[in-house]
Amino acid sequence: MPHWWEKETIRFECQKGCIQCCTRPGWVYFDKEDVQNAAAFLGLPPSTFKTRYRLRPFGPGNWEMQVEEQQPCPFLSEQGCSIHPVKPKQCRTFPFWGENLRTRRDWNKTGEHCPGIGEGPAWSSRLIRDNIESAGP
Repeated sequence: MPHWWEKETIRFECQKGCIQCCTRPGWVYFDKEDVQNAAAFLGLPPSTFKTRYRLRPFGPGNWEMQVEEQQPCPFLSEQGCSIHPVKPKQCRTFPFWGENLRTRRDWNKTGEHCPGIGEGPAWSSRLIRDNIESAGP
């Protein structure tokens, strides 16, 4: 049975200067490649990166970092994401996460804090599916 987003036009374009997704509480997931890339970008050994940013194991070869209420992502700076070129897959694929696309209502609810939803180009169902699959847990 097709998903609702396979039958409708879904538009999304990240809005310049918007950091709403980086200021919400939740979890950021890193796989081994994400850890290696971010650590190298910051000039840190992976073990130091995981300790400094309080990553904890989350399944084999994966880690999670908590972003607490009233605390933005630790990589958020005044200029935006301080690790933007190597940000985790989860961040690169927002808002195309399974939880945001379960229903049209979930998508609209995500749009309450993401001004890019409903803006910009239409996304094909294949691109949406690819993003969901690479976003992580």
